[in-house]
Amino acid sequence: MRIDLVLMFGSRCREVVRYFLLVCFVCLTGGSVSGQAHSPLVTITGEVRDADGELLPGVAIVLKGTSLGCATDGSGKFKLGIPEQKEMILLFSFVGMKTREIMVTKSQHLRVTLEEDTKELDDVIVTGYYTQAKNAFTGEFTVIKGEDLIRVSPTNLLQALSILTPGLKILENNEAGSNPNVVPEILIRGASSIMTKDQAGVNTPLIMLDGVEISVEDLYDLDIYDIEKVLVLKDASAAVLYGEKAANGVILVERVRVKSDRMKFNYNFAPTFSFPDLTSLRLCNAEEKLELERLAGLYDRVDGSLDPAYDYKLENIRRGVNTDWATKPLRNAFTQSHSATMTGRGGGIEYKLTGRFSDAYGVMKGDYRRNYGVNVSLSYHFARNLLANYLLSYTMTDSKNSPYGSFAQYTKLNPYNPVYDENGDYIKNYYFDPVNRTIDRHVNPLYNATLASFSKSQNKAVTNYLSLRWDVAENLFVSGEVSVRQSDSWNKVYVSPEDASFALQELPQNKKGTYTALSNERTNWRGKLILNYRLLLNDMGTTVFALSAGSDIGKDKSSTMQVKAEGFLKDKMTDIKFASQYATTRPLGGEKESAEVGFFVNGSFDLLGRYFINGSYKTAGSSKFGSKHRFAPVWSAGIGWNLHEENFMNLDWLDVLRLRFSVGSTANVTFTPYQALTTYLYDPDLIHYGGMGAVPITMGNPDMKWQVTLKYNWGLTASLWKDRVNVEASYYVNKTKDALMPLTLPASVGVSSVLVNMGKLQNSGYEFSVSAKLLKKNDMFWMVMVNGSHVFDKLTSISDALKAENMAAYYGVKPQPMFVEGGSQFGIYAMRSAGIDPASGLEVYVKKNGNYTFTYDKNERVEVGNTNPLLEGSLFTSFSYRGFSLNVSATYKFGGDIYNTTLANKVEYIDPYRNVDRRAFTERWKKPGDLVRFLGIPESVSDENRFSERFVERDNTFAITSVVLNYEFNPGYLRKIGVKKLNLGIGVADIARFSSVKQERGTEYPFQRTFYITFRPTF
Repeated sequence: MRIDLVLMFGSRCREVVRYFLLVCFVCLTGGSVSGQAHSPLVTITGEVRDADGELLPGVAIVLKGTSLGCATDGSGKFKLGIPEQKEMILLFSFVGMKTREIMVTKSQHLRVTLEEDTKELDDVIVTGYYTQAKNAFTGEFTVIKGEDLIRVSPTNLLQALSILTPGLKILENNEAGSNPNVVPEILIRGASSIMTKDQAGVNTPLIMLDGVEISVEDLYDLDIYDIEKVLVLKDASAAVLYGEKAANGVILVERVRVKSDRMKFNYNFAPTFSFPDLTSLRLCNAEEKLELERLAGLYDRVDGSLDPAYDYKLENIRRGVNTDWATKPLRNAFTQSHSATMTGRGGGIEYKLTGRFSDAYGVMKGDYRRNYGVNVSLSYHFARNLLANYLLSYTMTDSKNSPYGSFAQYTKLNPYNPVYDENGDYIKNYYFDPVNRTIDRHVNPLYNATLASFSKSQNKAVTNYLSLRWDVAENLFVSGEVSVRQSDSWNKVYVSPEDASFALQELPQNKKGTYTALSNERTNWRGKLILNYRLLLNDMGTTVFALSAGSDIGKDKSSTMQVKAEGFLKDKMTDIKFASQYATTRPLGGEKESAEVGFFVNGSFDLLGRYFINGSYKTAGSSKFGSKHRFAPVWSAGIGWNLHEENFMNLDWLDVLRLRFSVGSTANVTFTPYQALTTYLYDPDLIHYGGMGAVPITMGNPDMKWQVTLKYNWGLTASLWKDRVNVEASYYVNKTKDALMPLTLPASVGVSSVLVNMGKLQNSGYEFSVSAKLLKKNDMFWMVMVNGSHVFDKLTSISDALKAENMAAYYGVKPQPMFVEGGSQFGIYAMRSAGIDPASGLEVYVKKNGNYTFTYDKNERVEVGNTNPLLEGSLFTSFSYRGFSLNVSATYKFGGDIYNTTLANKVEYIDPYRNVDRRAFTERWKKPGDLVRFLGIPESVSDENRFSERFVERDNTFAITSVVLNYEFNPGYLRKIGVKKLNLGIGVADIARFSSVKQERGTEYPFQRTFYITFRPTF
């Protein structure tokens, strides 16, 4: 990403000329001037350095209120004689640095440090298509500096991003927990598309890294120390030029730039220690579980045939067997991350070389995620007005899932069962009747973990990016860029023939053991050409007209292949070549190819720094849509008003008060490439004398149009009391039309449905961010930030096929999403309940018409809750004193609902043959008159899940996500050992969580708590 040099040219030029004249004046006068020869002189000597400890030559030093001064020499040192007077203040100024004032009272030696002045760059928004002054931008955005991300969470980029960005939400995955190989999902301002089962990822925002599109997984693996800033674009006015991919918002990531002519070497080391968090588990112990089985009548046999089984388990308990299965597959994990960067300038070339290695381990034994990365960046001025940038990036990720399998297996194992047999070997299978080895059977996953089974994957990507900028004139420049990204990945899963699950089935040897291999290759290239023009219309530079126009083009091609083999003779024969045969599933594969092109124009007008207008238009084309609707126009228009520039708003306590409004449309093209085409599958089973037959698998729709979202946004920005308090607030309404959804077709067509533009939905909500600098005195600084957001969605129109899908039977303890016109995608649909009848112990259901019944009917389900919170957000506070800084971040949400699957699965609708939540033993109906929340203990698992309102709970949560303590060493001491800067830090993550819901967290993979150290020297 580039900074518009035209914006800075005038001010920078004036500063350079002023400093040049001052240095010339000092040289001609011998370094000092005295207009008062009769006054005694005070001699000030010293040296000036930058924040990294580098000596600065050419720094201007002036006695405030006079023309007396000097400049530092080539070694950054100076000597100045000034007449003694009551108040002597020296001004130290340098191009690109903040001016500093120092009071002197006598002859002395000064050591002065100047800080980089980034305000001018911070006042500019670079969207990737054009550059716009922040105070004249109508778009809704959030800018986050890389250093702020590190302050929040130096080991978790996505978490830091969600803490600092109102409206950006990471969907908590209670099943995946802290699994390092599961990439979180991101939403910005809710969902703009209908999340049907075959449209996964359609609500993911567009993510760009230095002008190259990347995936959420790439962002997840990105080195947080290599980020300069992140810009999150939310509304149409900010993101419209990304047209075909901007409906879900845009995240622009910019890597750290070269900042010094001198060669620098930065190293970052972050060792991390993780510990499993099992505080949410409330499992029965061995004695409680056996008693629960007895109460459930599992041993009641007229002939007493199960009495020996009960006696065997009771004897185990009496001799001390109480296996804590939940701890068996877990470990305390150690993770390390290293990154190093070398930067500098020389011979007209600006260079940067970055390397990274991360070795992450989860709290389940045997898993890992390893990241390798190398980036080379070069910039070269071919001429005064021609700049070229080139970036080469290589990344690779190796990952392996835990051979111990799903954590849920261990929480279901009965604690009265021992791990080992009498010979000290792992028990392979457990039986409910261990004497006769009958009835229910389940495997010991600890035994399976000793086998050679594996599940591992690898991803590699190479990116080439080239950009050119030609400054045709002072107010006109042309930029172009092209990028090519090639990636390939594979996933391999081997299940040993000795796996205990095969012993539970009567299978021939050529069916035992499986090997599944999946590979994917993808090439993505993009090109862009932009003409930028900027015209100042008054001498003050407050009335500005800017225009950008250009075109972009892109192509994406991918291919996949999947094959599955079976029948392995030995455990250690782990290669596919040892398989006896291919599985009954045929090899799968295919190619996908799509192309996009767009033509755009953007204009802005800023009048007197008070009133501003932004407008954009783009005609975007994609091969993914029907032949009649390849192109779609997207546009935006916005207006704004800087009220603080008005004379009637001349208030001492008001710094900035800006109002803005924008409206525009964005499109969504994140769908499969061939959804508008009729496709066929050539089936070997249809071979006949005339050749091979084919059957349709998708029905084409040449009338398929773009899914367009119309976005309205109202925004406010305020800064009060000399930047002590800053406020950002916005309200938005997003209306999506022509959403794709299935339309039912007759069976004679050969396919069950076709995608059509029949859906409509609406998102509305608000978000805010308030930050306050509560203390700013001498070396002490304390700030507090709080942000929040709320989103509400409504399905305004859906197809009959989507309505019919709601009537399908759902198996599982969690209600599946239902699509109801006027309802929400995030609604929880269940049958209303009046509680448990004390007399009979049966649940009393409430039908839609208000009548009571003991009979559950899935057709009587209504929306009884919504997972969207009334308000959710984060808090962040930072306190610093001299070299120390303490940073604390937290998240909160309240007013939303959750379907408590623990209550449904492990308290009420339990499998009594497996271990369950202790409340299944203590809080259930047992006899007439009991006033309890849960049904009595069943004898068997119900074949139909009854989704009841009783399991819907209000989800109010407050969590302390990270606490970080840093210390920045005094550079004066470090220079003696050749170190320019050194930062040490310690921190903890996910330290505490307070929730109104008591349920198991991390069902398939547990959550964790983390302690980490950061070591960051600069040489």
